[in-house]
Amino acid sequence: MFLLPQGDSEMVEGQSDKNPVILQGVSKTEFESLLRALMDRQHGTQKRSKLDHNQWISVLKLSTMWEFNNLRNVAIQYLDVPSGPLGPVDKFALASKYEIKKWLLPALSALARRSEPISVEEGRCIGFENALKLAAVREKLAAMREEVTATKVLDWVQRNYTVKPRDEESNEPRKSGRSMRLRDRRPAQRLEDEDEGGICTSLITKAFNL
Repeated sequence: MFLLPQGDSEMVEGQSDKNPVILQGVSKTEFESLLRALMDRQHGTQKRSKLDHNQWISVLKLSTMWEFNNLRNVAIQYLDVPSGPLGPVDKFALASKYEIKKWLLPALSALARRSEPISVEEGRCIGFENALKLAAVREKLAAMREEVTATKVLDWVQRNYTVKPRDEESNEPRKSGRSMRLRDRRPAQRLEDEDEGGICTSLITKAFNL
């Protein structure tokens, strides 16, 4: 910026406090967070950085905007903590905004497989078009769970109930009707986690063109 010809004007941007360089779309707090992250890396204190997750989001924003790729990777690493404060909705929103492709599928899968529906506020956060796609995935997954459950229950009944005439079980005269003997087993009530994960991944990949 400063190497470019400035002309004869005395009002050169960045040459005085009265005429500072204005960074459009960047707040003071965000810029301070970026500087702190840069200082931590420069002085070897990266592993014990005291930036919170909101500050790291600011670092992610500015490092993406200005193509500080190494710092961007550090920000993603700090934010991608399983026990961290970012839930799947936050991760999907950030991944969509800042092109973090590896976050998209895990975040969508978590939202598709959870029992709670997508709330209005979450829909606003991820975008209502994405919320509708996700709702469609959840409906298909729920239908498959019911279908598999019904099939497994029927198979369990066939494998675990033995139908015999009453006169084969006692000395009483044979009568119309059947009795059923139950083995001590319980049917599977839903898709296996591995199977469900694969199906969910397939549905999401198709719905979101991942």
